[in-house]
Amino acid sequence: MRKVLVIAYLYPPIFNSGTRRSLEFVNHLPDHGWTPTVLTVDSPDPKDCDASLLDEVRPGTRIERAPLWTRHMAPRIAAKFASVIDPQRLAGAIEWRVRRFWNVPDECASWIPMAVEHAVRLHAAEPFDAIYATGWPWSSFLVAEKLSRRIGVPFVIDYRDLWKPAEVEWDKTTWLQRRLNPGLERRVLRAASGVIATTESFLGLLPQELLPKNRFFITNGFDEDDFPAAAPAPADDQVRIVYTGVWRPGYGPDDLYAAVRLLKERGLSSLARLNIVVAGYAPGPAREYGIDDIVEERGRVQHAEATALMSGASVLYLPVSKGVYEHASMPGKLFEYLGSGRPILASAQPVSEVAKTLTQVGGACRADPGDVEALADILARLCESGPASIFSPRIPSELAMYTRANLTGKLALALDAIVQHPRSAA
Repeated sequence: MRKVLVIAYLYPPIFNSGTRRSLEFVNHLPDHGWTPTVLTVDSPDPKDCDASLLDEVRPGTRIERAPLWTRHMAPRIAAKFASVIDPQRLAGAIEWRVRRFWNVPDECASWIPMAVEHAVRLHAAEPFDAIYATGWPWSSFLVAEKLSRRIGVPFVIDYRDLWKPAEVEWDKTTWLQRRLNPGLERRVLRAASGVIATTESFLGLLPQELLPKNRFFITNGFDEDDFPAAAPAPADDQVRIVYTGVWRPGYGPDDLYAAVRLLKERGLSSLARLNIVVAGYAPGPAREYGIDDIVEERGRVQHAEATALMSGASVLYLPVSKGVYEHASMPGKLFEYLGSGRPILASAQPVSEVAKTLTQVGGACRADPGDVEALADILARLCESGPASIFSPRIPSELAMYTRANLTGKLALALDAIVQHPRSAA
């Protein structure tokens, strides 16, 4: 068994869509000849955590945690002034101010020195054969690059998103980040022995002249154990549409809400059959849209409850982020939706990674983002005739390639490749 250090800031108990990729890769890597050690952050903010996620970690997984420098040093500095000011209050003030300015490449920057030193000690005690780092945060990439220079072990970086700004409302960067991050990304790419991206479009958007020969396209996926058996479909007289995920500017179920409101204003009689259940954000928007008699907003839920909602749906709703992600990305939830076996109604561009995958796997239909009229027409047909009148069956042979076990096999091959053909740091 070869050994790999997995640098994953987003790892249980942190509750984030990016957590699942690193969690599932780590869970399945031992089945493909690699023993992972996870390096993640110590004491993440409780508001970002879900302790139940720790129950999903494979027994025996080695998890090492390094603190943010600010969280490690602020109490020590504050203790020196305990005689004149409350040390807890001063520590909080120091940490907040330092993190505010130490934010290149991102707000996790103060994790870099602590993570590198911790990893060097781990390697000295039990050497690694390879390093895998996943981003966001891009600080994980810098940890991998610095560590590789220190210990001489090749590393591969995994782009779940694009490092360069996507020019969307939720992807905000500071002036200093826009100025310095491109140079940091180039430095990492020059030193990397391999690059992974979740879509082929992402690979194409990276600076081609800097990419190593080891380039890999590994999508997100689903774990078959999350959907052990098909849940009973809703009664024939009901159409239940489920959305699980966040709602932020440029990404969320706003088209769906607007389409339901439109049908309600038109007085569609069959709308009484429609029930929409959403989870992942604070309740309130349904009331603002005047559709809270149709939409049930459950707030943030644990992953097991989210997959149960998916399995019990008539149809699953999938939006896609605006900007470059509209064409180039595939949300992680797409693959869990596929794994649930339920039909998918997507607001997605016709020429996009999402549309291509849905066409390949089947069992889906699509409306253009922002085309509320078209989406309302689809909803009306669902209410009047049911899902069978719209959706074709899913293709099992195409679906199988997106299981986490199969995708981790591709990751193992990528790790094998960078060990056999590393590219030395510049």
